[in-house]
Amino acid sequence: MSDKNNHSSPPKKPANQAAKLQLCFGGYSCAGIKEENQDAFAALVPNTTELNSKGAIACIADGVSSANKAAEASQLAVTQFISDYYTTPETWSTRKSAAKVITSLNQWLFSQNSALDSQHYLSEQQQQWLTTFSAIILKSATGYIFHVGDTRISKYRQQSLEVISQDHSCKQGTNAVILTRALGADSRLQVDVHQVDLKPHDIFLLTCDGIHEFLTAQQLKTALASLSTTPDNQELEQLSKTIVEQALAAGSNDNVSCLLAFIHQVPHKQLAEIERELREKSIPPALSIGQSIDNLQIKKILHASSRSHIYLVEDKTSRELFTLKAPSENFVEDAHYLQAFMREAWLGKRVKHDNIMAVYGLNNQSHFLYHTGEYIDGQTLSQWMYDNPKPSIAQVRDIIKQIISALRALQRLDIVHRDLKPDNIMIDKYGQVKLIDYGAVFIASLDENQDTLTALSPQGSLDYIAPETLLSMQANHLSDLFSLGIICYEMLTGQLPYPPQSPTMSYLSYQQWRYRSLKQFRPDLPLWLDVTLQQATQPNPALRFQAFSEFFSYLEKPNIDAVNEYKSQPLLERNPVQFWQGTSLILLLCLLAAMATIFSSP
Repeated sequence: MSDKNNHSSPPKKPANQAAKLQLCFGGYSCAGIKEENQDAFAALVPNTTELNSKGAIACIADGVSSANKAAEASQLAVTQFISDYYTTPETWSTRKSAAKVITSLNQWLFSQNSALDSQHYLSEQQQQWLTTFSAIILKSATGYIFHVGDTRISKYRQQSLEVISQDHSCKQGTNAVILTRALGADSRLQVDVHQVDLKPHDIFLLTCDGIHEFLTAQQLKTALASLSTTPDNQELEQLSKTIVEQALAAGSNDNVSCLLAFIHQVPHKQLAEIERELREKSIPPALSIGQSIDNLQIKKILHASSRSHIYLVEDKTSRELFTLKAPSENFVEDAHYLQAFMREAWLGKRVKHDNIMAVYGLNNQSHFLYHTGEYIDGQTLSQWMYDNPKPSIAQVRDIIKQIISALRALQRLDIVHRDLKPDNIMIDKYGQVKLIDYGAVFIASLDENQDTLTALSPQGSLDYIAPETLLSMQANHLSDLFSLGIICYEMLTGQLPYPPQSPTMSYLSYQQWRYRSLKQFRPDLPLWLDVTLQQATQPNPALRFQAFSEFFSYLEKPNIDAVNEYKSQPLLERNPVQFWQGTSLILLLCLLAAMATIFSSP
């Protein structure tokens, strides 16, 4: 498999554009003195969009010679790995995507061996589908290594050659080498996974043992040093062939394969360059009803704040209604905000769910920065709570169920919303719930990139943000679960389970958060519901429900064991407010009794 983008020379970076990852590949393989070539390699540079979100791949495999399907196993490993990797969601982290694919590959190969073994055709020593496997995914300024077996990945930088994978083999006797790990050998595969940084002019060398067992490090360094400073695919392929020929001349008695990856340039986080790219489009001024932007006419102003403007617009051609969201001109100099706005548009095109507002992305033909989305005829959850100050458990449960459906969809995509609050949840006139405004989301794949600006403050809204985010700037699906628990509590009581927070407060530990019993505000609600919401909003994420489904199951069916455990706790732990109120009352009565004694004495 060759790469799609064949560069005869490294592209020149435009003066107004930040550096992007640029690389090329070249490889060569042959059977050597053997009748069959059981090695395989593949490499791919995808289109620009996939290169940013998924990266480029180089991988090599060496079929285990004692296996009858060694050549098929190695070929399947490299081609299927690349094919399947690019079908994983663009939002997934590199590690998650690769791990899922390798696990699936290994299970399939192992199942072929297991099926044959169960029919007593083959013993464990005669498994058919076995291969080593080494891959490097080159994304942004990082190389992600995934390795099983004794194929090898090495890095050549500044005349120094470093082996960055560890051989999974051991010598037996004088010459025999036994593999200790291989794809297809065990259902519980252990894969070496680690990262390396990328620098311009780095060369990554992927070889089978027919190469590195017969050529010294010095011979390989001498060969790699002969490359020009701006090689193309053809030059890399020719050098790979030269290395193969040198190994054969040195007495290699195995298949011989070599694959080279050359890094022309990598992204570098130059704030000025990133900001310049973000400002390529102009922020539109505040618009009035009747005005138009491109082919969209403003029909209604839905929301206007210091951060953004949202309009109901009509397409003049199709007469369809949409929402149009544009940043406020107040943020024209705020690169973090602009990047979050563009990330919302990027994500909107990739998330399709009934409980998540559809966003149609940026208009690339426009000179203005805005994006359009579906129009939701309804009200925010904040407005719904105002209209329903004391809802039933059933009403709240229905809304929470729909929000959880949306959050689970985001979790499957390796996305954390990070800004769950009533104003970011819509309920349409049919009762369908929609999550809106996901400019603060954490997207695992984009977070890996060097041209993603790091947030300087915790993402979220006070009173709903998870404690671990305030303490460590970290957030995951349990952080969204905390925010959801706060929302559920507020829907039932109109209050918050913790005292309102202040931007000036400093957060040092989880002990600063003291839960207020639900029954303080709604004595009519059952104790089991209070216990459930207390666990959902535990400050320490390790003590929360660990899954959205677990939280919802306890909203549907009381957890009697948890209630009994709660009742067995001292009053100070169950309800510190009630404890201190009672203690204060007792002290007051004692004081009054003492004063009465003093005044009554002669």
